[in-house]
Amino acid sequence: MIGTPVCFARVTSLVAVVASLCSMSVAEASATPNDLAGFKVSLRRDLDAYLKDRSLAEHLSSLSLSVSLGRSQPTINVMAGTTKYRGGRPVAPTDLYQIGSNTKAFTAVAILQLEAQGRLSIDAPLGDYLPQYPAYRKLTLRRLLDMTSGLESYDNTAAWGRSYARAPAANVSSDALIRLVYPKMKYAPGSKYSYSNTGYLLAQEVVAARSKSKSYDAEIARIIASVGLRNTFYTSHLYPPAIARRVVAGYYENDDAGFGKCLGQDMSGYSLSWAQGAGSIVSTPEDLIAWARALYQGTSLLPPRQKKELLSLISVKTAKPLAAPTADDPAGFGLGVAARKDQLGSYWFYQGETLGFRAAHLYFPDFDLVVSLFANSRPVESKSDLHKLFIRIYSTIKARGKS
Repeated sequence: MIGTPVCFARVTSLVAVVASLCSMSVAEASATPNDLAGFKVSLRRDLDAYLKDRSLAEHLSSLSLSVSLGRSQPTINVMAGTTKYRGGRPVAPTDLYQIGSNTKAFTAVAILQLEAQGRLSIDAPLGDYLPQYPAYRKLTLRRLLDMTSGLESYDNTAAWGRSYARAPAANVSSDALIRLVYPKMKYAPGSKYSYSNTGYLLAQEVVAARSKSKSYDAEIARIIASVGLRNTFYTSHLYPPAIARRVVAGYYENDDAGFGKCLGQDMSGYSLSWAQGAGSIVSTPEDLIAWARALYQGTSLLPPRQKKELLSLISVKTAKPLAAPTADDPAGFGLGVAARKDQLGSYWFYQGETLGFRAAHLYFPDFDLVVSLFANSRPVESKSDLHKLFIRIYSTIKARGKS
């Protein structure tokens, strides 16, 4: 649910499509737009056209976009639609969306910061830190974070689906979610890339066990503050009213078994305890761009060794270490981050999904370009056309580069 292998495949293909547009244009477009107001009008036109075409099919009421054409240039924020389907007010730049699996990089950074402090090793056995899960004692944090642990994802189980559909407001502990799959293994560790949210809940528990604060929530709040993200918040259950009021409605429009009563419903007010360290942050596209720049550029978040570990890749195809994506092996996964290689070089990106939201960011280091796009619905896979919107957006960037 929170960024599945299907989501990963969709974003890698999205990047490949976008690359064909960027190859001739992004370098030109990285200059400051001559007419920022006109540029924003063009981007708004792209969002409006998508909403007009796709609102009904995707049960979608709003889109929020941020574009950064360079680290030293101001981020461009453009919104379209309203906070509720067929109602609400116009969306504002500070309105919040659930960002799903973009949360995973925050968890990975928390782990790596603890390693830098000498409080753990990502290659030590998990049993050193979480003895309460003896069946998983030989797993390492590295395998949990790079999706080669072999663990089933708890949110892929029928038991989780029944439990959530029955009581979506319930506060469920990370331990209870882990034990939906414990002590089973889906694959032998290291044998296969297999997307699992369970690994990130285990990592969350390690953060709580090994940090001085003894609190995963406190560690994530500290990381958020250190980057200066003013519109990014984590909760393990429900957001306090002051934050919850800022979250736009998010609509479930999928066909997952057992979720029929959720169809077309606003899911934003229900508990995020089912996601926690795997996907329960809310944010804005502008903040996600600032996070992406801190994550991929420089060493303000992590010292060089841990930064290297964060960006170390395994092949999605073979699960073996991947020095860098290639034409024959184009998709790699790091520690809560993902990359692809095509004619432009390496691209970093992530798409997160929850039961009512989609949030994606793409970073093109060759052009110092970051794009972040949020949508307030989660439709059936075949009904999501966000990749077409990205094409429109990049065409607009190309046009500005030529003006």
